[in-house]
Amino acid sequence: MRNNFARSNFGSLALELVVVIVGILIAFQIDRWAEDRRDRDQEYNYLVRLKEDLQIEMQSMDSALRYAEARIADVLLLEAVFADPSVALTRPSAVATAVETATWRSFPQINSFVYSELQSTGNLGLIRSDSLRRDLASHYSSIRHHERVGLDLNIQHQFERITAGILSTAELQAIETESWNDARSDLPAERALEIAQELARRQGAVDLLPNIAQHHVFNQKVMGMARERAREIIALIDALTADFGH
Repeated sequence: MRNNFARSNFGSLALELVVVIVGILIAFQIDRWAEDRRDRDQEYNYLVRLKEDLQIEMQSMDSALRYAEARIADVLLLEAVFADPSVALTRPSAVATAVETATWRSFPQINSFVYSELQSTGNLGLIRSDSLRRDLASHYSSIRHHERVGLDLNIQHQFERITAGILSTAELQAIETESWNDARSDLPAERALEIAQELARRQGAVDLLPNIAQHHVFNQKVMGMARERAREIIALIDALTADFGH
């Protein structure tokens, strides 16, 4: 009887132990499933935000490309004016604007907010796509590499020192106002000719014009490539988010 009781009790305990173990395993599996679900929700949200960031960046790049084109046009106008000051008579206001804006920045400020957040929080691993992680790293490292040249203001400062005093305070204020509200100021042709003649006497400024143009051409090339990379990354993100079924 004692042996039968022992065998019967042991069997009951073994069954209870199996039930407990199975319960624990099920609980672990539920927790893992819930954690995976949270990770996938986070990944999806990051993908959406990365796309929004890249779209904003592309808008900045589009603006930068337009700025670079306008700055190069400024340089070409100034070179033409230097070769023949009478050219200023045909485009009076443009000459004054070119003296001031030819060196204005044409490289955008790319902040990469979401990608920086992924790196700083250690959440980059939530992005399961090796291709996307690699493309993002390449994209932003390339921008950081090129912005050392693109954001360099050394030539601008040199040109501004040499051309200081050519434009009056009122003319500078008018140009600044134009840049903000698309206003158009009228400059007398005679005054434009004076500006052109004074510029021609400042050989140091004229000597800098090829370097200024090269700076903007560099920015055009870099932003064109960056824009194409951003477009390709957005296409990859679209393909990845489509798999989530949101």
